[in-house]
Amino acid sequence: MIQYPWADDGLVACITVTAMPSADAAIHAPQPGAQEVATSEAAQEAAWPADGLVSHTITIQTDRHVIVWEDNGFLGASEEQFLRLCEPGPAGSVFVNVNAVSRLLLGDEGRIVREFDPLFRSETDEGEGDPLPAEAALDWRMGRHISSSLILIASYTGLSEPFDPGWFESPPARHWLLRY
Repeated sequence: MIQYPWADDGLVACITVTAMPSADAAIHAPQPGAQEVATSEAAQEAAWPADGLVSHTITIQTDRHVIVWEDNGFLGASEEQFLRLCEPGPAGSVFVNVNAVSRLLLGDEGRIVREFDPLFRSETDEGEGDPLPAEAALDWRMGRHISSSLILIASYTGLSEPFDPGWFESPPARHWLLRY
């Protein structure tokens, strides 16, 4: 099984995998006014304006999926936006912030099928929807809950490529600004 130790080392992001047909469709589903910028550096410079929070968001398109990485963002794990992201097929999103607030969503055909807080998932599971069989084999302890979330999302969506943070510095990466 693929492991993601980098994900459990202070990750503050929202990572979404969607079957949207393009990066443009995936980024505009949560926010129609998303603005594309040329480079990561330009996005970082624009990410903290005086008139509100703007998140640097990165998209990578694979052959069957779009991966959306919201640096310090949350739109992909917001219910209304997630419902749009899961309309075309299986999608998953995990959100975690600096206060250890986290949320994992799995959906398909415009509806949420599973939702829980991966940090507090335990044998008595208090999430919404029936637990998936793949959840039982994962390590949900603190320090492993985010990488387990990514493994579950990859399994649920059929993402065959392992998550790699190096993707977001590669030429296919597209950089966007989302205003909150």
